[in-house]
Amino acid sequence: MSAPHLFAPLSNAKAASQDPRAAYRARQEEISVQVRKLTRRDKRFVRLRVGIFLLGIGLAILCLGEPEYVSWWWITIPVGLFTALLPFHQSCLKRSKRAHAVGSFHAGRLRRLDREFGVDVSNGAEFANDSHPWTQDLDVFGPGSLFQLLNECRTQPGRRKLADWLQTVCDGDAIRLRQARAQGLKYELAMRESLACIPDSAQWSTAESMLMEWVQESSRPIPWWIVVWSLLIGIIAIPVIVLFLMEVLPLKFVLMVIILQAPAIVATRRQIRTVAQRMDNVDTALRQFGAVIDVFERHAVEEPSIRDLQNRFHSESETASQAIGRLSRLTQWLNNAIRNQFFAPIAWACGMFVLVTFLLERWRQKHGRDVADWLETTACLEASLSVAGYSFDHPDDCLPVISDDHPELIAEDLGHPLLRESDCVRNSVSLTQSMPLLLISGSNMSGKSTFLRSLGASVVLTLCGSVVRAKSFRTYPFQVATAMRISDSLQEGRSLFFTVVRRLKTVVDLTEQPRIVLFLLDEILNGTNSNDRRRGAEAIIRSLVARHALGIVTTHDLALTKIADSMSDQALNKHFEDTITDGQMTFDYKLRDGVVERSNAIALMRMLGLEV
Repeated sequence: MSAPHLFAPLSNAKAASQDPRAAYRARQEEISVQVRKLTRRDKRFVRLRVGIFLLGIGLAILCLGEPEYVSWWWITIPVGLFTALLPFHQSCLKRSKRAHAVGSFHAGRLRRLDREFGVDVSNGAEFANDSHPWTQDLDVFGPGSLFQLLNECRTQPGRRKLADWLQTVCDGDAIRLRQARAQGLKYELAMRESLACIPDSAQWSTAESMLMEWVQESSRPIPWWIVVWSLLIGIIAIPVIVLFLMEVLPLKFVLMVIILQAPAIVATRRQIRTVAQRMDNVDTALRQFGAVIDVFERHAVEEPSIRDLQNRFHSESETASQAIGRLSRLTQWLNNAIRNQFFAPIAWACGMFVLVTFLLERWRQKHGRDVADWLETTACLEASLSVAGYSFDHPDDCLPVISDDHPELIAEDLGHPLLRESDCVRNSVSLTQSMPLLLISGSNMSGKSTFLRSLGASVVLTLCGSVVRAKSFRTYPFQVATAMRISDSLQEGRSLFFTVVRRLKTVVDLTEQPRIVLFLLDEILNGTNSNDRRRGAEAIIRSLVARHALGIVTTHDLALTKIADSMSDQALNKHFEDTITDGQMTFDYKLRDGVVERSNAIALMRMLGLEV
């Protein structure tokens, strides 16, 4: 299943010395040269094969017109040449297809550096959950999401593992292990290229469940005498069929062989039917699965935690990719024998149904218990490689420091990972047990929500073991809870305020769990009057802080900023502001101390032409 590189792979040392854009562009140039060479070679093969084909037609015409001078045996020359060129031409086409795949990979990485997301990369929309504590508010899944920013997985188990990391709380040891694996794979561009060349077309949702059902079923071995009988009849059947096709033997001999094979088929019909049902439509997924494993087997990595994962693919007799490749070939033979109406009688006579089912059962007995581990290991490596790719793309980002014992979040020059670097304004923030609350005020569009998402997204990336867009970042492995993108629902008959309250109740309930909560509340209790908002917000905030939660609350209602005055030992006021010059409103998106001094609502309405 292995495929050689089209050109010398970029070494770790060389990759480490290059800016990611420069590395991707340099590879694109190398690939472009290879594509041009392969295109010229393909054209030569096409012209040559067409010429040989025309030669064959010419000889056939001569044979028909002048049979006494030209023998029909002459046609074997162009036929032989045409056939001999076929594997070389196919090799050229295969190399060209691989070169285009590698080129598309590097072009895609360059687009991702500019935060341009295409449809060629899964965005994880299938993992979206509206009731999750943070994924909806922090753009974890969907178009232009954190998942799409990271994802380089080729299998559904890999994508599922990456999604799990993005939406599941874990402890500091798990985060540090993910960090070590990602850093160990950071400069493995050759591995990422090889993975990108594997087609991503398998129907994993069905194939994976069928495969696991099959390997977990109780063993149903076929008696040895049935296998021996079927094999002996099959050995006899091969020359009988050949002689029948040569018109040496009559049809009754073929029918006799089929009849003699029938008892073995009937005796094993349940096993054959069960295997056929379970292994139906899994071949594409198996080929893809084996190809992905082969990539991880072929590339040696120095990081010990990665080597430990790679060692799970090796056994004394064969590697995981070899075993999966053998399973794929057996599955192909069985599917062809069942579905191909012309091949089915031959497969019956030769005992293929019994023999393939027997070999599949032997495979299951030997490797069935390994499949789940192979899937899990592959998923971990794919997810780690995705995180590693993001780390390689952002060499100036920092690796978070995990604070296990002291709940805190301290970030210097923090920016949002989904924004272009040129559009990203960075701010610093500090949340500790002694100062667990920030109240951020500011006018509309001043950057409050973006700042909350910058902080939340960075914590989520930390869970994956990734670098974050900051000069320094120290955090506890928090249970994140957000209340940002909230709307009413006409279908369910819920008002905006009802939805807001219910979401806040979820945030408060999470503080009853052992893990300390980091809450990010945008425009708290929006949708009710100012007095109720003030009383309700203060009660909720005090409850969260009393339960040792840390967090940030944003508001454009200046009345809420007074909460910090009543909690002066535990809360600080911060703000974003705007500037209006010559009727134009501008924002610098810089976080400042204190309470914002004015609102821009009236000015904004006047700028839009409303008479207020």
